[in-house]
Amino acid sequence: MHPMQKTMQAKSALTRAALLLSLAALLAGCGSEAKVSQEVVRPVKVAIAGEATHGRTLIYSGVVRPRIESSVGFRVAGKIIERLVNVGDRVEADQVIARLDDTDLRLAENSAKAAVDSARSRRDIARDNLERGKALLPQATISQAAYDNRRNEMDAAASALESAEAQLRQASNAVAYATLKADKAGIVTSVMAEPAQVVNIGQAVVTLAYLGETEVAVAVPEQDASYLSLGQQAKVTLWAGPRANIEGRIREIAGQADPASRTYAVRIAVSEAPQAMRFGMTASVTLRIDDEPSALVLPVAALVDGEGNPAVFVVDPTKRTVHKTPVTVGGTAENGVRIASGLRTGDAVVIGGVQFLRDGMSVRIPDERQQLRAGKPS
Repeated sequence: MHPMQKTMQAKSALTRAALLLSLAALLAGCGSEAKVSQEVVRPVKVAIAGEATHGRTLIYSGVVRPRIESSVGFRVAGKIIERLVNVGDRVEADQVIARLDDTDLRLAENSAKAAVDSARSRRDIARDNLERGKALLPQATISQAAYDNRRNEMDAAASALESAEAQLRQASNAVAYATLKADKAGIVTSVMAEPAQVVNIGQAVVTLAYLGETEVAVAVPEQDASYLSLGQQAKVTLWAGPRANIEGRIREIAGQADPASRTYAVRIAVSEAPQAMRFGMTASVTLRIDDEPSALVLPVAALVDGEGNPAVFVVDPTKRTVHKTPVTVGGTAENGVRIASGLRTGDAVVIGGVQFLRDGMSVRIPDERQQLRAGKPS
């Protein structure tokens, strides 16, 4: 064999040997990594599923409102010459709020008085004629037809007098309506008219919140509104002032949800409102409702995707491994989601580190003897 061919064969043998050694090293490394990954034990946080419980406590924020708040206006049209109250003023019953220029109204009253005097004179004349006719009728001095005419004139004059007196009373009332008074004691919450302004009949001048029963208006989501009932007890706490609980009850539940927020307006009546409770203040309302049982409340982070449905990882206490378990979510809670089914009492559910888990993986639970119940993390 030629020396050059021997040299080339030797180089090929060396190259093949180097490739085989590299492949063997690569396979060995992959095997080591697979072995290491299989031996990883993930630390996790768990919660122990407790006994099923009924009832929830709901807390909503609301605004202190009067039970009755109305817009007050004149019953006649005219020009405002005086307004005696401002926003925030407290008024008593029959206290004057504003006045109109009553010049034209008094002229109409005087005209009505003159009309009454004229109608009364015609009535008196007709009555005298009737009395004379009654005396002459037996002597046949006047005919029966003439007497009947005098009686009809008397009836018409009496009716005209009654009509004139009614118009006078109406004119007198219009003069009284030029002075706007408060029907009940209350607080002025807004002003919509000023002196020198001409207002129409019924146009609002001020808004008056009547003193009496105070309420707290709250908006309740539709998933909770069905559990509320009229007369149900509630606890009210003011955000400003003393943190004392004020007794209240549900007086009104709206029959239709708000089209924008999809919430129901609920009114909480407070029978004995403290002095510090003022209209417009913010308050917290606590309600207790009884609904379907919920075995466990879990953080949202405990849920994973289980083939299109929610699932959680449950720890096998004997093997220290996790298994993906489908669950049914029963709604939201204050601190997470409520699990309606899929778990049993005593199941250890992973609530931390689920993004690193897969079905059958070994896990380690820190401080296993200090596990908390009822959905609280270790």
